[in-house]
Amino acid sequence: MSSANSERKVWIKHITGLLILRILKARTAYGNQIADEIKKVTQDTIKPNPNFIYPLLREMEENGYVEGSWENPKTRGKRIYTITEGGLKYYEQLKEIVQAKFLEIERCQKVIRSFLFEE
Repeated sequence: MSSANSERKVWIKHITGLLILRILKARTAYGNQIADEIKKVTQDTIKPNPNFIYPLLREMEENGYVEGSWENPKTRGKRIYTITEGGLKYYEQLKEIVQAKFLEIERCQKVIRSFLFEE
């Protein structure tokens, strides 16, 4: 895997993780609700795939950022997630990381846009 591809995956994971934690700060939710909310708040800019969301939620649960519990433990149909204290701290860290990256991207866009379109 190339370095750029690896960086892209980390960036996507950071943004998605931040979105998940932001949603869970407001309320508990299960995976599909989280995915739907991400699509809604990003105006379909991000359309998370369940094959990405659920492993990320499991990883976040293993790291202590979220807690999951089965809505009905017998059927194990829906796993409801809540943010933890560790998740709140990680949320603040991710905000700084993502904000710094956004500022870098915006600076690059401004430089390129200026060169290409301002004569």
